[in-house]
Amino acid sequence: MSRHVYLYSGILILLLLSACGPKIKIPPKMDLTKYERVGVIGFSCNAEGNLDEYATRRFLITMNAYQKKAHIVELGSAEEVLQSGFFEEITPEAIRAIGEDYSVDAVFTCKLQITEIKPLFKVYRDGPRPASGKTQIAGRRASADVKAWMTANLWETELGATVWRTSAHGQEMVDQVTVVSDQEVVFDAKDPQEAFWDLVHPMIKKICDDFRTKHKRIEENQQIDTSEHKDYLPEEKNEPG
Repeated sequence: MSRHVYLYSGILILLLLSACGPKIKIPPKMDLTKYERVGVIGFSCNAEGNLDEYATRRFLITMNAYQKKAHIVELGSAEEVLQSGFFEEITPEAIRAIGEDYSVDAVFTCKLQITEIKPLFKVYRDGPRPASGKTQIAGRRASADVKAWMTANLWETELGATVWRTSAHGQEMVDQVTVVSDQEVVFDAKDPQEAFWDLVHPMIKKICDDFRTKHKRIEENQQIDTSEHKDYLPEEKNEPG
């Protein structure tokens, strides 16, 4: 390709960029800064292994990135938090008690439900199945096609009322799992980031979307009616798009 083609291409790109108008920020639908402290109860999951721990970690990372000024704290696993207040499940009464015990004004509860698992090949168990979480699971490490459903709720602890909820579903090939039987695997990857990223990350981004500041490019001469769009904020020059 000649230098003239590169030059013309560069000029065309500059012209296209110059035609684009400025960007504005649209604040998130949900703002956590109105709460002094927000607690996150670890994901509950119907599968064995460390998938729930990884999902909780990704949720915290994403939510802290989207709501930098909010004070978000991890409270522990659902089992630990409920047992501390002698509750068996999440109820309005349990949420009110959690608010008092952990000094939080709002609480996230999240669930990751594995709905279908399809191992790629036949696996024979090489030993007796041990008690859950006690020892290494017998079986061969493999990949599996996994379908999952993720839900999240935000509760205000004063009244124990749900103020926000959403869900997301996903399907992905998951590596580094231990196959116990044709329809049962244990998510105990040594590298959860590598094994679970493609399954968990898109669902986390979707359920956290209402907490994200968004950006919209407007036409150069377009006028924004602030009386109708009170949520629009001017784009800061030093903030990446």
